[in-house]
Amino acid sequence: MSSLVNIETGEIDWDAIKKLSKDTDVDKYTKKFYCKKCNCLFYSKNYNGEYPLCIKHRNNTFKNN
Repeated sequence: MSSLVNIETGEIDWDAIKKLSKDTDVDKYTKKFYCKKCNCLFYSKNYNGEYPLCIKHRNNTFKNN
């Protein structure tokens, strides 16, 4: 693995840092889902279903609009 910071020039390899952050998961129990309505990515620890919806598309009666 190459260095993320060049010590001589002080240049930071932001592309490599972004790639590392995408590769790591939020939590080992957190799963990645895509919303069925808008296809946006969201993470959930507790979801166990076949029709995942993001926070915007869930029917939440306690949500203040």
